[in-house]
Amino acid sequence: MRRRSVRHREHGSVTVHALWVATVLCVVAVVMAQVATVVRLKHQVASAADLAALAGSRASLSGQDGCEVATTMARRNGARLVRCRMDLDVATVTARRATPTWWGHRWAFEVDARAAPDFYVG
Repeated sequence: MRRRSVRHREHGSVTVHALWVATVLCVVAVVMAQVATVVRLKHQVASAADLAALAGSRASLSGQDGCEVATTMARRNGARLVRCRMDLDVATVTARRATPTWWGHRWAFEVDARAAPDFYVG
């Protein structure tokens, strides 16, 4: 008789453990998805900064305002140009982009990039 009472008390304990494991896995999945989003955002900002610097340098070679072209290129790639400096035809830029608010916090990335013409030595 004792065996039946022990089994009866433990009846359903696997369900409780399975629910706990499922909850932990869901939380881990949400956190990993947000980490992946942040990493992707950083790569996108780096690409936007690189493209903006290249566009600014090329525009300066053709006689245009390099910083204006770099600002437009950064905006097209989803970033905002924080700083832009043209030294002759060398463009040095800083691009910034932020995530939407998650749990009361925003992640923001700033990436510097520099581009120069292929004949530039320095």
